[in-house]
Amino acid sequence: MIRGFRKHHHRLVLGTLLLSLLGSAFLPGSLGSSVVVADSSLVEREVKQLITRKAFAVNHHDRKAFLASLHPEMNTFRQEQKRWFDDAIHWVDSGSYHLKLLSIIPDKKDHQVRALLEQQYSHHGKVYTVKFPVTYQETEKGWKEADIPFEHLRRGSILVRYSDPTLQEQAHIALEAADRGVGVLGRRFGWHPQERVEVKLYSRPEIFRQSVKLSLPQWAGGWHEAGQAVKLIGSTEVTDSKLFSSSIVHEVTHQMVSELSGDNAAYWLQEGAAEYFQSHLLPGIRSEEEAVDFKPHWSMTQLEALNLERLPSKEATAYYAQCYQFYRFLIEEEGYAKMKQLFSVLKLHSTIDQDSAEKLPLINQRTRSAVEKVYHAKLPTLEQRWFDWLKRVDADKESQKTGTP
Repeated sequence: MIRGFRKHHHRLVLGTLLLSLLGSAFLPGSLGSSVVVADSSLVEREVKQLITRKAFAVNHHDRKAFLASLHPEMNTFRQEQKRWFDDAIHWVDSGSYHLKLLSIIPDKKDHQVRALLEQQYSHHGKVYTVKFPVTYQETEKGWKEADIPFEHLRRGSILVRYSDPTLQEQAHIALEAADRGVGVLGRRFGWHPQERVEVKLYSRPEIFRQSVKLSLPQWAGGWHEAGQAVKLIGSTEVTDSKLFSSSIVHEVTHQMVSELSGDNAAYWLQEGAAEYFQSHLLPGIRSEEEAVDFKPHWSMTQLEALNLERLPSKEATAYYAQCYQFYRFLIEEEGYAKMKQLFSVLKLHSTIDQDSAEKLPLINQRTRSAVEKVYHAKLPTLEQRWFDWLKRVDADKESQKTGTP
C-alpha cells in the first residue's frame, strides 16, 4: 500500500562514496584480493546481454523473460519486480524502454559485481532518464540481477536494508520502530510474521520507484504490498525521529493486515489501519496533526471505488484522513475482537496474486461481505453509525472547551 511524503521528507542525492564507487572503471581485484570474479570482459559481456534481454522483455511485454533475468532465490525482490513489470508495460510508451551499462566493478562478495545503469523511457511522449546502481550475482543459471546495493542491520526477524551510508542513523530508527511495532501488533492481533519483516530505505525517489512502480505519484514516499519489503524514502534532512518511526509503523501495519486477511482487505481498510496505528500503537511516536473539525469527503461507497495512486496530493490527504477516522470508529466503538474477526473472515477467501489496485473491485466486495458478517450491518448502515459517532465526538470536544456537561 502506498504511503505519502510527510512534510519533513526531502529528496536526497546518492552519497558521494557510492557514486564515486559506481562511477569507477571495471578494475578486477580493486576491492580486495578476496573478491572472486571471472574474466572481466566475459562478465561485462554477460551482464550487457542480461540488460539487453531485460529491456527487450519490457518492450515486448514478456513477463517470463523479464523474471528470468532476476536472481531465482530472492523471492521478495522477485515479487517487487513482478509488480514493477506489470505496471511498466502499461506506463511506458511502446518500444521506448532502454537500459545502458555505464560502469561495472567487482563487489565485496564473491561472484558478485556492481553496475551503474542508465534507464530511459517515455510516457505520453515525455522522456525520463535516471541512473541507478544494480547488483548482479553469478548463479548456477548464469549472472542474474540481485537488487540494488544495500547495507543492512538485523535484529531477530527484522532486517533493515539502506541504499546509502548516510541513511545509517535512520536505519537504526527503522529497526527499533519495526521491532517494537511487530511486538505490539503481535500482542493485540496475535500476529506472527510469516517470514522476516524486511525494510528497505532509499536515498532517492527515483531509486525507490525501481522497487515499486514507475507510475507512482510524486507525493508517494512509502510502500508495502503482500510478499514485498516495507519501503520508504529516507533523507539525512529528516530530523524528526518520531515522525519517521510512525511511517515505519504505518508500513509494518500493512504487512500485518495483508497476512492476517490473506491480502483481501479493501484499500480503505488497509490505509485506515495503517493511519490509525502509526499514531496510536507506540508511546511517543506521532504522525501529522489530526485534522480539526473532520468532515467526510466522500461516501464510503465513493471512497472504496477510488484509486489512491491516481489521486492528487490534496485529495490523497483527504483519503487518508477519512480512512483513519472510519477505522478509528471501528476500533474505539466496536473493539479489537471484531477487527481480528474481520481479518479472519477475509482470510477464508483465496489469495489473489495481483496488485491491490488491480483487484480493487474484488477485495471491496469481499470486505463488504466480511463487514456485514462481523458487524451485522451493511457498509452504508455502519457508515451512518459512524456519522452519529462523529457527532458525539465533536459534541464531547465542544463541551470540554466550554466546560459544559
